[in-house]
Amino acid sequence: MPSVTVVVSYPSNHPETGEPLKFDMSYYITTHLPMIEKAWAPYGLQSWHVNEFQNPCPLSGQTPPYLVQTTCYFDTLENFKLALQNGSEEAKADVEKFSNVFPAMWVGEQVKTGTLKM
Repeated sequence: MPSVTVVVSYPSNHPETGEPLKFDMSYYITTHLPMIEKAWAPYGLQSWHVNEFQNPCPLSGQTPPYLVQTTCYFDTLENFKLALQNGSEEAKADVEKFSNVFPAMWVGEQVKTGTLKM
């Protein structure tokens, strides 16, 4: 079971210029994520998923702070650090091919998981 969650989030607007996010989801799914899988799988990447948020938000009517978010699951924090050190240069350079904004990243360790039984 994965114990480390890495959240990679693309802001709705460029933090310096305020320019709206431009994001090529097709390229991201077909080219960038396979690159990430190949680079990070040897270092404990176990799974990932992508969320795309509606703009405006259907609940608030406001622009959400982030429009695209990818969550990656690793077995250990140490392995994620190794993935960043050894398997990220090509992927980092690839970001400009699908986004005009570099993502924010958070790393957390899972504390508890729940599964509902219906």
